[in-house]
Amino acid sequence: MSNIPNILTILRILLIPVFVLLFIEGFYLAAVIIFFISVSTDFFDGYLAKKLNSKSDLGRVLDPLADKLTIISVLLLLIFAGIIPGFIAGIFLFRELFILVGGLLAYVLKIDIIRATILGKTAIFLLYAAVISALLDSIFFDMRNVDLILFYIAIPLNIISGADYFIKAVRHNRHSVN
Repeated sequence: MSNIPNILTILRILLIPVFVLLFIEGFYLAAVIIFFISVSTDFFDGYLAKKLNSKSDLGRVLDPLADKLTIISVLLLLIFAGIIPGFIAGIFLFRELFILVGGLLAYVLKIDIIRATILGKTAIFLLYAAVISALLDSIFFDMRNVDLILFYIAIPLNIISGADYFIKAVRHNRHSVN
């Protein structure tokens, strides 16, 4: 657990309650900064794991768990604060919960968990950009259309990437069994 990518992933998990508390207490700018740091650790943990050749079984489990917990937490807060419509967040929440439950099931059943694809990484990047835009809009700007445009681009991309991930996981594990 002492490798740098795992430390960054654990940091991302620890930042979730900090973000939630700051947001609930009305410290929105601080919450946005914490969320941005969290998103940055998501990029750097994967990059460093590859660069330093320090991939681990713990990281393969914790990284997607941290991703899902982060995005689920922020989407729920955005719904309850009335910053984004519930149906938009509901689409992303369904995808994230579907992948989270599938990943946990795969882990329990000792089924291979496949790596994220470039499509999935692009989809989550757009979702993060939409969330940051929505958070900034709620603090400073009047960018409601930018938020919605980003969410509406991210919706089909996240649905497609979720389906793609599911299909690839099934195919991969079907071939592994044979």
